[in-house]
Amino acid sequence: MLICQSEKSRKSRHDFSRFIDEIMGIANHVTKNRYNCTNFGYNCTRNPYNWSQVNSSLLDPIFSNLRRKLLAALLLQPEKQWYMLELANYLSVSRSSLQGELETLLKSEILVSHKDGRRVYYQANKDCQILPELQSILTKTVGVVALVKKALKPLAKKIEIAFIYGSFAQSSELVSSDIDLFVAGNIGLADIAVALRSVQREINRDINPVVISIDEAQRKLLSGDHFLTSVKKANKLFLIGAESDLGKAFSGKQD
Repeated sequence: MLICQSEKSRKSRHDFSRFIDEIMGIANHVTKNRYNCTNFGYNCTRNPYNWSQVNSSLLDPIFSNLRRKLLAALLLQPEKQWYMLELANYLSVSRSSLQGELETLLKSEILVSHKDGRRVYYQANKDCQILPELQSILTKTVGVVALVKKALKPLAKKIEIAFIYGSFAQSSELVSSDIDLFVAGNIGLADIAVALRSVQREINRDINPVVISIDEAQRKLLSGDHFLTSVKKANKLFLIGAESDLGKAFSGKQD
């Protein structure tokens, strides 16, 4: 059975629930004044329900690093039920670090839970009033990696290395930030552009791919190419391959 929240627990919500109230206030304001939203630091004249236009500072209280990963796992897979150890392993964090976060999300009624034997399972609350908005925000930020990876999967045999770099990899992206994508392999820019078209529409962001062959990358690195040298040293979110593969491919070394 669902573990329901009592009236007392609702009244005891802390700062996270105050953030939820603020989000709901913005949502109500947008609904009533869809062409006059500049007081909230974003512009919604084109699409009053386009949450990708919300100023990124507004998201800081909800999207701490751990909470961002936790919400992405739970809300972007709303049908899946997770138990604590499974979540901890999936996110590569300790169970103790998740406990407080899960309790907060339960109190805010963003999650529901139920017990089966000794295990407590957590899942997105489908009755949460702002679930669609939260899913939209997560899809446009945290969910980007999964979506781009899925889009490139059919082309994986032609790709040696693919990763996101730039502001997204550094967790410093703004709501207006493009996604910088690096692809190395036996594939052309046109194929990559076609594969990414639907993702760009879904996340409402431009994806800027740099597509290069392994041989060309090696030549440019040997000649001291500034761009490739910088990208090689930058933070990366790997979609295909890993850091060790990158070193081998760009140095010309093979197993």
